[in-house]
Amino acid sequence: MLQSIFEFGDTIVREVMVPRTDMICCPAEATLSDFLELIIRSGHSRVPLFEGSTDKIVGVVYAKDLLRNWGANDETLTLIDVMRTPYFIPETKRIDDLLKDFRTRRVHMAIAVDEYGGTSGLITIEDLLEEIVGDIQDEYDLEIPWLQPQDDGTLLVDARANVEELEEYFDIEIPREKFDTVGGYLFHLLGNVPQKGEKVSDNGLVLMVEDSDERKIDKVRVWRDAEVSGTE
Repeated sequence: MLQSIFEFGDTIVREVMVPRTDMICCPAEATLSDFLELIIRSGHSRVPLFEGSTDKIVGVVYAKDLLRNWGANDETLTLIDVMRTPYFIPETKRIDDLLKDFRTRRVHMAIAVDEYGGTSGLITIEDLLEEIVGDIQDEYDLEIPWLQPQDDGTLLVDARANVEELEEYFDIEIPREKFDTVGGYLFHLLGNVPQKGEKVSDNGLVLMVEDSDERKIDKVRVWRDAEVSGTE
């Protein structure tokens, strides 16, 4: 934990935020019942609202605010009526400074934006605390490990997992400068958004895209390269 505290001051929001592609958001014009279904399904108590696309976040709705007003003027009440003003921050902000801001402003969520003003992700006070004490599980969290060994000897990896976890699992060292995650590792090796089934060998490993869409990689299957290791 002491090492985590020392590293905390050197970490920026972009390194620990929930990326835009994984954000749970709601259209501002959605009905109250649709919003309630979303928070029940996702397990989130605070959800950003957007107009048009997630590049235009207009507010954040807290479930407790909605429930507090539930039953009063149900026919006219909208999400816009109960939303709070979003707190925007640059994705390069240091997280130790952000933690101070969270305490001063008494907010628990911030929307990170890039240099062009586009939404790059969101970060919560829980994300910051996890950087010090490790994962904080609540009653809605599903404990799905980043790395899942398979019966066939391969390793199924969440593309958001840090490359350090691969290094530790396979006892190797992966030189890197421009990526932190396994998904970023594949982007770096292939130079594009890899499609399902596409694979590449590097550092004695074979990495194959197990699941992806047109924008991002979700799952990667990894195993030792037999041609390098001399084993099957």
